[in-house]
Amino acid sequence: MWVIPAIAYTLILLLSLFGIQYHINIFKYPLYLTVPLTLGVYIPLSIIFTLPTDYILHNAQSSEQLSWISIPDKYILYIWKSNYWTTFILTWLILPMLLEFYRSGHRDTRKKLVDAVKENLKFQLIMLGVALVALVYLITEVGLNFNHLKLMIIAIAHIYSLILATWLMGHGLTSIPRDKWMQGSVMQYLNHQYMKIPKLVDELEDAKISFREDVLKVLVLKQNFTSSSEEDFLFRDWILKLYDDIPEDIREHVEKQYLHDNTTIDRDQLDEAFLTKLSSQFSSNLHRIIGYQSEFNRLVSKIIRLEDTLNATSTRELTFRVDSHRVLWSPRFNFIYWYYIRPWASKLDAIVLAFSSLVILQSEFFHSTKLSLLNFFIFSTGLHNHPFLQFVILSLIFSYMLFAALNSLTQLKIFNMYHLLPRNSDPVSACWYAMYIARLTIPLSYNFITLFVSRDSIFETWYGESVHLTGLFNLLNNWIPRLILVPVLLAMFHVYTKLKKKLGFGGDFDAWLLFDEDNGESDDGDLGKRVDLVIVEAKRIISREMSRREMQLRPFNLTNSYTNTNANNAGANPADANYERNRRQFAESMHNRIDSSVEEEPIYYNGTLNAAQEGFWGRVSNTVNGFIGRSRPGQSAAQRPYRDEPLDDFNYDDDANPNVVL
Repeated sequence: MWVIPAIAYTLILLLSLFGIQYHINIFKYPLYLTVPLTLGVYIPLSIIFTLPTDYILHNAQSSEQLSWISIPDKYILYIWKSNYWTTFILTWLILPMLLEFYRSGHRDTRKKLVDAVKENLKFQLIMLGVALVALVYLITEVGLNFNHLKLMIIAIAHIYSLILATWLMGHGLTSIPRDKWMQGSVMQYLNHQYMKIPKLVDELEDAKISFREDVLKVLVLKQNFTSSSEEDFLFRDWILKLYDDIPEDIREHVEKQYLHDNTTIDRDQLDEAFLTKLSSQFSSNLHRIIGYQSEFNRLVSKIIRLEDTLNATSTRELTFRVDSHRVLWSPRFNFIYWYYIRPWASKLDAIVLAFSSLVILQSEFFHSTKLSLLNFFIFSTGLHNHPFLQFVILSLIFSYMLFAALNSLTQLKIFNMYHLLPRNSDPVSACWYAMYIARLTIPLSYNFITLFVSRDSIFETWYGESVHLTGLFNLLNNWIPRLILVPVLLAMFHVYTKLKKKLGFGGDFDAWLLFDEDNGESDDGDLGKRVDLVIVEAKRIISREMSRREMQLRPFNLTNSYTNTNANNAGANPADANYERNRRQFAESMHNRIDSSVEEEPIYYNGTLNAAQEGFWGRVSNTVNGFIGRSRPGQSAAQRPYRDEPLDDFNYDDDANPNVVL
């Protein structure tokens, strides 16, 4: 009875640890961070097994086929209660405290804890105000006792998380199939990645500028206030710790370029509050740079692979300039796989995922009725007579719903404060994402149950009664799932982009609101020209980055017969030293934006500026792309000749049409 559940929960725990370790080296941190992060990821993943098991055990026609997952009701209830209250404590108390603890600039643990308590009290006071309003309503509606108070807390937390989960899931159900469809065309997907590069580089440079200001302050403090005198003893170790945390390349750059400026810090300014604020800003800006740099490196590698794939159309043999470990076959088969098999598989995935999204969205709108497609599919086709197959399908559907919400969550930029990165995530970002991953799971589980007419389950008996308090709460529970169509329509018709333009906001606005950040449309007739300019600029950045990497990998010694015969007399070769110095200066200069007056010859594919898509998939892709707004009406496949124009005054946020390749 317990063998299969024990194996399943063990595998889920290992998967949770692997996923956390992939994003942050969790084992180098203390247990008070490791355990909450692990639970914050483990509980949502474990519900993928718990929820279908609970539902099938109480709705299957034949119980004899369920002996392999048969769990007594009292144990299922215990699992649900422990999951819920553990999640509640994690998301409303422990993880927010840890987030502010690691964000604090203090060095002392006790003072960090005091900072965390103060910051969380502000949020708790806001929630207390909302709870008081709900409490007044509850008193006038049904009276008040301790049980009503507990149910009210559960209901308020449920409504807040259900709104958030529904909104994020709606975006994910739209964007995941759309992105998969885009990956079905190497050319279109390459253009899509090109459109991200210039804006990402600007954000990276802005982060470096902010961080250099903090670095300059640290360098000034290190020069003036780290002596062995008694008056410098109080903050010396603190300053030296900040100095050691500066990346070496940035430290050298700031010392050469900025340290000679008249930047001074008086001794009167140097106190604990000043260093606390500086430490907090220093850490935040450093993690922003790491986040943007990691995203930039991944994007460059992806673009180079796509460029290599397109450039291999003439030779029909593919060898990557980077990530050579991805080549598992011969160059010939490697080209077939990357140019044909992967795109076709992505198109098929997009069709399957789009159909699944359509079924889920229709079931959400007609939830708890026989019109729900998911309810019809399970109970009207006889699938409920096959418990194992029903278990697999329900697990896959719930996993897709959860993944859609989490996918939107990871792509959502909250004022560029949190970055989830492979192996480079900071504890603040890890706590934030773990907190919301755990917060979304229970409401999504309830939402999943409501897609069927029959809700018989331990989860519905316990949790459903907790959130069905009175008229207003029942009304919200019934209509919030139906409102999932709002974010779906907003994402499908690019309302965010149009709203941003109407309100006159720039890049900071879409940093936290925009989900379809590079799929906007323009009302003027110059969209194609400006998109061409963005792509050209992106190609220059990629070319510059590749040149910089080659310079770093190409040390060179100018040795000749003269240096060989005079080695004993001359010591180090001046020519070598001069070359290495010039090479380093050139590599450093590659970090700066190149002048827009530099000419670059357009790259042609198959003799045209924009290679037309061929075959059945090309025609289908053009039809779908026209519907989702990725090409302007009337725009032909053959593009006009390109004419380069200055990019100094160009706003990358205004337009983003990824259908042009140069």
